[in-house]
Order: sequence, then C-alpha cells, then structure tokens
Amino acid sequence: MFSEHSYCIFFSGIRIRFILPTSVNLPQCITALLCEDSAQTDAEYRVQLIDKPLELPTLPIHTDGNSQIFVTNQGRLRVYSPLTEKDGCQVACLLRSDGKNILYYPSKKWDRYREYWHCAHLLWGEMLLLNLNSFLLHSSVVLKDDRIILFCGQSGAGKSTQAKLWEEFADAEVINGDRCVITNKNGIFYGGGSIWSGTSHIYSHKQAPIAGIFTLKQGKENKVRKLNAEAFSTLYTQITLNTWDEEFMRKVTDNLQDMLCSVPVWELTCDISKEAVSLAYKTVFSKELP
Repeated sequence: MFSEHSYCIFFSGIRIRFILPTSVNLPQCITALLCEDSAQTDAEYRVQLIDKPLELPTLPIHTDGNSQIFVTNQGRLRVYSPLTEKDGCQVACLLRSDGKNILYYPSKKWDRYREYWHCAHLLWGEMLLLNLNSFLLHSSVVLKDDRIILFCGQSGAGKSTQAKLWEEFADAEVINGDRCVITNKNGIFYGGGSIWSGTSHIYSHKQAPIAGIFTLKQGKENKVRKLNAEAFSTLYTQITLNTWDEEFMRKVTDNLQDMLCSVPVWELTCDISKEAVSLAYKTVFSKELP
C-alpha cells in the first residue's frame, strides 16, 4: 500500500507541487528550491503508476527522436519514447488545462525511478511556463543591484565564463548558468532562476527586472554595440520552442517582441578579463564598475 508524499518548489514567482505515491530521493534541482507546501500553487504534478500501456489517440500531432505528442480530451500528452519499458508501459507527462498535471511511470519500475527522482526533463517546462506567461531563454543569469543581466550565445560562446567574471569583479550573484525564466508582469519583464540549469547545477528561486541582455562573441578586443532590428532574430534562436505548435509560437513571438520594446540588447565582443566586465557594467548601469 502506497502512502502519498507531497513536495513544493518555488522559483521565479512560480510555485509547483509534486504529489508522489512514495517517498523518493530528491535531486539537487528539487531540494535547492523546496518551500513550504501550501494550498496556493501555480501547477501540480501527480505521479500516477500504471500497469498497462496508456490508451493513446491513433496518431501523434508531433514526433521527434525522444517523444511523441498527443491531443487527448484532458490536455496535451507527451510520451517519452526512450523511457518506454519492454512491457509497453510508458513514462509520460500529461499537461491538463486545469494545471493538475500527471506524470505516468510504470509501476514495476517505480523502485528504480524513486532511487533518484530526477524529473526536470519530464515536466514539459516550456509549455508549462508559457501557460504562466513565461518562457525559457538559453542564457547565464546574474543578479546585480536587484537587476538581472543575461548572457546569451551558442555553446562555447562564454556565457558561464562571463557570469563567473561578474561574480568575481562585480560582486554579482549567478542564479542560473543555462536557462533564464523570463516572465511578463504587466509589461515589465523579469528574469529568474529555475529547475533547469544544465551542467551549472546552480538553482535559485530569485527573480528581478531585466536590466539588459548581452549576446556574446569571443574576441581579443572588448567592444559593445546595440542591437536593434537584429535583436529579435538573435534571441529567437536561444528560446526553447515547440515549433510544431502554432499557438505556442505566436505567444512566444508576442512576448519576445514586447520584451524588446523595453529591454535593451547588446552584442558584446569580449575576452576573459575584468575589462570585459567593466565595459558591460558601464553599458548597463551607465556608471563605472566600483
């Protein structure tokens, strides 16, 4: 007989509850963000153990190498193909319109999953956040003087390096090394930490208005230029997208366009030095680095 266990996490103004059939060994991405389990949550994920394969609609609306997406009478269902067991039971996520979402696990394999219950990659985070007027931007996130500064770029561009330089020379706090949750609150765009941090393993509940965004290029000379028309296309490639979902894409596009009306974006060509931090700091705050 299972006895339910409930956990609640909080980040970027978002409160999520997990309801599990047993206790589990929680990973750092959960323990770092644990908060008091209250009645007021933005979303809920209940683990439901299954003994037979889910009954699926005939055809998925989208298929990739890792999952299939189905439309059901309860909401969107993502079935994680690599995690389907030999008996046909799937690991899946059902995002319901009422926010009471379900994570399906094969009951015969639950003892294995509960040993290290790492669920962050199963939550369909980009869809969850968009329902809460937020989206994910691939970037390192630093907090300085109650403002968020973001560093974007392709892998290897130096996002984590610049964040660590700000930590060293500007007394900034790195609150995520890989993904920023960007939220539109009445026309003011906030950046914050999250459960998704990549290899940085930096988790924070904090959130603050975004002061500026830098897209990075490596170079021997430190220089900065304001991005105008090209800012949209540059950042668009760094957003976690469901390109097969027309409504999703429309909402993300609208949010990004609205953000660019108030949040400045610069291209920062830089090396690994205090001078790079000084230039970026002066660009954002219009004063010299202390």
